[in-house]
Amino acid sequence: MSRDVTHDANRLNSLRELRHTTSSRREFVNRAAALGLIPVLAGGAGLAGVTAASAKQESSPVQGGTFVTLGHQEVAGLSPEQGGPTVQWVPISQIHNALYQMNHNYELVPVLAESYEASEDGLTYTFKLVSGVTFHNGDAFTSEDVKYTYEWIMDEANASTRSADFQLVDTVEAPDESTVVVTLTEPDVTFMVNVAQTFIYPSAYHAEVGEEEYSANPVGTGPFMLESWNAQQRTVLAAYDDHFRGRPNFDTFQVDIVPEAAGRLAALESGQADNSIWALNAEDNQLLVDSGDFTVYQTLNLATNHFPLNNTHPVLSDKAVRKAMIHAIDRQALVDDIFLGQPVIATSNLSPALEKYYNPDVTLYDFNPDTSRQILDEAGWVEGDDGIREKDGQKLSFTCVTITGDTQRRPEAELAQQWLKDVGMDMQLQEATVDIILDAMTAGEMDMSLFNWTYGGSGGDPDARDTLGTGGANNFSNFSNERVDELLAAGVREQDEETRIEMYKEIQAIVAEEVPFIFLLVFTGFSFYANSVQGLPDSVLSSDNLYPFTYQFWKEEA
Repeated sequence: MSRDVTHDANRLNSLRELRHTTSSRREFVNRAAALGLIPVLAGGAGLAGVTAASAKQESSPVQGGTFVTLGHQEVAGLSPEQGGPTVQWVPISQIHNALYQMNHNYELVPVLAESYEASEDGLTYTFKLVSGVTFHNGDAFTSEDVKYTYEWIMDEANASTRSADFQLVDTVEAPDESTVVVTLTEPDVTFMVNVAQTFIYPSAYHAEVGEEEYSANPVGTGPFMLESWNAQQRTVLAAYDDHFRGRPNFDTFQVDIVPEAAGRLAALESGQADNSIWALNAEDNQLLVDSGDFTVYQTLNLATNHFPLNNTHPVLSDKAVRKAMIHAIDRQALVDDIFLGQPVIATSNLSPALEKYYNPDVTLYDFNPDTSRQILDEAGWVEGDDGIREKDGQKLSFTCVTITGDTQRRPEAELAQQWLKDVGMDMQLQEATVDIILDAMTAGEMDMSLFNWTYGGSGGDPDARDTLGTGGANNFSNFSNERVDELLAAGVREQDEETRIEMYKEIQAIVAEEVPFIFLLVFTGFSFYANSVQGLPDSVLSSDNLYPFTYQFWKEEA
């Protein structure tokens, strides 16, 4: 075996191990970058591994047809600002491009940039851009679009969901049409996996229409352009014939919204869909695996399945209540009875998939209703005549808002409602759409919800400034801890690997002790592609990272 092959095999093994101890796509990539496990590939590298897969499938690319994928929630908007939920990120990633993009093996692939050069002190990044790129409206892509995008995100008045990634960016310059120079205030080990992967706006168009209108009528450089959008039902994207990397093989990329997991299963089994962005019920995963009708990718998820809690709520602000809640919820029963043993129990903000950063030595919480009752008793929460506790005239009552139609996770809330009632807590259940939930939780206007999110950076690095930092754009629990803020700020500046590891392990210990949200499970992800879809790699470290490269796939009979 050659030295290059051995090195690549060792890198992939390291990434697979790392994958088992990370809690989000973003976190994993940042972490892998810090370890030097994410190479920057040369221009045109595309999807590494596709050549072998194509040979295996014995099919040549065919143009035509529609790729249909399924989401469980509405696509509330199509601006990069709304790319947090995966179901929204998938169509957004078809419409837009970044300077670099992560592929399925966690390799940075140049897209709108031909190359980059970093200064020796780590403070300056100079990008050379691809020439001849156009936006879907015909405008030429230039360095001014990159400068505009970055500076728009950095402008506090815009309250960008991506602003945390740019905290160490000082200036962005466009000395000529094909060059961008980004200068930092301090070295940032997450720069290439955070900033360089930022989707780019067309400066003139975005400035003219504004963010709200852009969200409904986006214009990017991506392989597909918007044809129609119905947030609750279907988003249809048409192939962009003049895409700079070549016209997509598919004529159309379509996202259908099917909230019920059984409906997604039926669509896959009947051939109405080629893929599902969102998971199926646990028993259906094995059904499709056994059918032999699908290419299946199985990976431990990076996101944490959790109840975000409003830490400013009169009841939920009490740490004793939060600790009593996690003791009262039988998470192992959720693993065994609802998800058939497929997830693992979460211990803090990071998944076991981020091995070197993952800290198993944190405060652990067993299922123990007696411990829960004792904690509440000691904190002064007294059981009333109706069985619900109260303190200083305040009922131990709150409302959990789940995603409309989310049949996969709703049983978690229903069971938790009963377990919490057994120890004297009143949890009411309501439903709302994802956009309402995310906005209300970050604004502190909703008590509690239930969804999966990344608490440490979906790129693989444990950077969690946006989710755990005070005032973070995706800090759904309104968690604020001075020491965590210090560690988050220092973590992206720290160059020494072992020191960084200890910083993020301390963050996990604090989160586990404070319980700002009820960390439940880390799911095993199953990604299914119909066998008719060709051009897929043999194996993946991230199935989500396949979506930006769908333009390279095709169907045997288009």
